[in-house]
Amino acid sequence: MTDPRIALISATPLAIGPAAAAIAAQFPEGTVWNLLDDRLLADAQGEGGITAPLAARMDQLIELAIEGGADGVLLTCSQYGVRAERRDPAVDGIAVLAADGPLFAEVVGLGAARVLLVASLDSAASDSSARLGAVLSDAGVATTLETVVVPAAAKPLPEGELIEALAAAIDAAEPGYDAIVLAQFSLAPAAAALAERFGVPVLDAPRTAASRLAAEIAGQGR
Repeated sequence: MTDPRIALISATPLAIGPAAAAIAAQFPEGTVWNLLDDRLLADAQGEGGITAPLAARMDQLIELAIEGGADGVLLTCSQYGVRAERRDPAVDGIAVLAADGPLFAEVVGLGAARVLLVASLDSAASDSSARLGAVLSDAGVATTLETVVVPAAAKPLPEGELIEALAAAIDAAEPGYDAIVLAQFSLAPAAAALAERFGVPVLDAPRTAASRLAAEIAGQGR
């Protein structure tokens, strides 16, 4: 398919730019359709987690995207990824991907002894490390995960400032890690610069998710 419509469902505006850029690289003739509920994260934090009504809100956005003719759907918020994982592709007829499902698969394939997981929020770090740890355990991969939280990166920053904020936090971490994983879409613009600076693979979710989505759409013959 040369002109797919890809629906990006986001819980923060910060994720939209990195996600759209990654999709554009895979589908240069395609159309990005942004669906944003910028209270999903704040409400989840206020409720102490994703409640049934919050899950239903995300499910409604997914249904809206499918009914609106999307050829693929990508959730850009990792904390709501389980809503994508519970979809039935045979019923939906299209791929609905969690933000970091493809990223976690890439981490498993890397087989690194020690991985540094970087996030801008404590909740994101806790959620991502727990789910990635479970994926690694299920795959029988003995990777040690350590988290670094960079609160300064939770707000909009110019790319240069984002890189420096993340780099400073990584510099303070115990050396000896084999890879860096950026847990949120909003951190992805720093990936290339961090890889060059620290000399290890830096994995980001938008790139891996867009690549996986392209493969799914091609496989569906859409």
